[in-house]
Amino acid sequence: MSTPKAKPTVLAERAEEAAVTLVHKAKAEEAALAAAEKAQREAMQAVERAEEAIQKAEAAAMQEVEKAEEAARRAEEIVLKARRAKEEAEAAVAKVKAAEVVAAQARARAH
Repeated sequence: MSTPKAKPTVLAERAEEAAVTLVHKAKAEEAALAAAEKAQREAMQAVERAEEAIQKAEAAAMQEVEKAEEAARRAEEIVLKARRAKEEAEAAVAKVKAAEVVAAQARARAH
């Protein structure tokens, strides 16, 4: 049996062991909390980077749409110019044919 003096020593040792265990648990929880906070910060940074990437992609897409619209407008202008040129060429051909007819008639009268 333990003497009355030994009992408080055993209790003190157990209390010390419990305190050490609690300190280790607290340190582990603190480390886990720090890791969780770090992971949360990193996740938030990843979200911010993703949002920035989305904004850049949207801006780039809008620029491409604007370029495509400008190219389509230019193509339409080219088509209109080509149609006008074709009409002018057809009119010129008609004038040449008319001139040939007049020239042929003039030659026929001259003979």
